[in-house]
Amino acid sequence: MEEENKNNKEDIIKEFLANGCHYGRAKRFTHPSMRIFLVKNNKKNIEIFDINKTIEKLNEAGNYLANAIKEKKTILFVGAKPAAEKPIQKIGEELGMPYMVYKWVGGFLTNFDTIKTRLIYLKELLEKEASGELENYPPQDRQRILRELDKMKKIYGGAINLENLPDIIFIVDLNFKSHRTAVREALKKEIPIVAICGSDNNVERVKIVIPANDKAPRSISFLIDYLINKIKEKLQ
Repeated sequence: MEEENKNNKEDIIKEFLANGCHYGRAKRFTHPSMRIFLVKNNKKNIEIFDINKTIEKLNEAGNYLANAIKEKKTILFVGAKPAAEKPIQKIGEELGMPYMVYKWVGGFLTNFDTIKTRLIYLKELLEKEASGELENYPPQDRQRILRELDKMKKIYGGAINLENLPDIIFIVDLNFKSHRTAVREALKKEIPIVAICGSDNNVERVKIVIPANDKAPRSISFLIDYLINKIKEKLQ
């Protein structure tokens, strides 16, 4: 049995390696707070993650998020960078949680009362579109509203049913430009952060760090799929 478990673990590690989850950035970009997750005495110019620690933290994140869901808490998934858009939309939809993938809207957390009015307005426009009411508008007005609706769906569509501030925020790559704003807002509102973090991320105030390649689409997709399976397993 012990030998079988060892073989299973080796197979899992091979999957992580095959999907490039172990790659960090060039050493000159390394943030000191990430050093504990990196392979020591690595002579290459690129940082390498200790995959055992990646798996350990992924499992921890899965347990934490599953327990939050059991407690009826809301998790906002954020991946407003091209490599993370589809995986973040996938986990949000599969878990029935809000997500943001088009871009992070400044003030989404710190000025949520105003954001709620935008979400309500989006719902109203969607209702008008579904009922055919927009067909009664003059052509120019209708086209203007449809353009506005299309843009709002991209920005707010994944979070349209968010009625209160989220209890937890999940982010892919804290160092991505617009995500830095999301991090600042979450910290200001004291919302716990769970994140997939590259070697250049500052994770000093992050609740759960998943140390892994947060840049490559293949790595992000694999990590998110692993996390989805872990969460669903805990929810059974």
